Amino acid sequence: MNTHKKKNIIMTGGGTGGHVYPALPIIRLLQQEGYSISWIGSCKGIERDLVTSWGVTYKSINTGKLRRYFSFRNFTDIFRILAGFFQSFFYMFKNRPVLVFSKGGFVSVPPVMAAALLGIPVLTHDSDVDPGLATKINSRFARKIFVAYEKSKAYFSGKLKDKVIVSGNPVRKEFFEDSSFFPEEWTRLIGDKKLIIVIGGSLGAQQLNQLVLESLSELTRDYFIVHQMGEKNFKPLECENYLPLAYINKELPSLFRRADLAISRAGAGTLWELSASGTAAVLLPLTVGSRGDQLKNAAIFHEAGIAEILSDKADKEELITVSRGILDNPDILSNMKKAAGHFSAKAAEEIILSWIHEEEKI
Repeated sequence: MNTHKKKNIIMTGGGTGGHVYPALPIIRLLQQEGYSISWIGSCKGIERDLVTSWGVTYKSINTGKLRRYFSFRNFTDIFRILAGFFQSFFYMFKNRPVLVFSKGGFVSVPPVMAAALLGIPVLTHDSDVDPGLATKINSRFARKIFVAYEKSKAYFSGKLKDKVIVSGNPVRKEFFEDSSFFPEEWTRLIGDKKLIIVIGGSLGAQQLNQLVLESLSELTRDYFIVHQMGEKNFKPLECENYLPLAYINKELPSLFRRADLAISRAGAGTLWELSASGTAAVLLPLTVGSRGDQLKNAAIFHEAGIAEILSDKADKEELITVSRGILDNPDILSNMKKAAGHFSAKAAEEIILSWIHEEEKI
């Protein structure tokens, strides 16, 4: 008999796919053990459609953004955060979860604070080298703080440092396995050409998109490009050896494994998925409007020999030169792919699951 049956665990987080997708391997393991999973997220975030497709109950709350800079919206958002706190409090009071697990993002703060007030254990995980503001707030209420890198420990001090566990980042199993979920039409289009995938994250990346579009005429001479542009930035364009898409979902793991090179932003989730797939990368880290977390993520993967980094002022000549330097040199490409394959061997979801069981015993 499964002793965990009907126990409820609440997950929270959102804003981008990077705050949601790493939770899926954990959710799958918990569901296999008979747990009932709920997710507290925002009303308009990307997380709703994702988690409901995984068979997870979704509860939306009011949210306010946590900003590190002065803005008059900080004052109005205080009331949204308070509303989200009370919504979370009453939802948890009614459903009595055995544990709350946070994946970060500003939406996670009210649920974490509500759980702490109700005496519900909290665990939190951050995918970036530099933990975000939400994680730094949540860590004060959490019993355990999971981070992806040894370097991340330096961002916590005092008693908080004693809570830190280096788990790595959970990655969906599909990125480790060869999958037949690859459209036959794509196979015919690509043929025997080397494949480049361009991906700017779940929301796309305008700067990256523009740079690739400027480089198309040169890169498509010898390579096939599959380009996820993001739904807001999607522009259909007919070009030989080029396939623009608004969003890639189920095909992404097999596409990563088939690709020879990824041209990408440096979101932590995407980087770990690329490493699990054994895919070399050229990275253009997000800097504008960012706390610099993508620069630090990119540096880790560059040091590991998996990726080359473009400057923030990169032009098409730089992108073309760096990409060709990898794709046209078999030894360099092979070494980068091997380095990628070795990076994410740690099963983060198994480590996190073991601590979930430990916290239940307390």
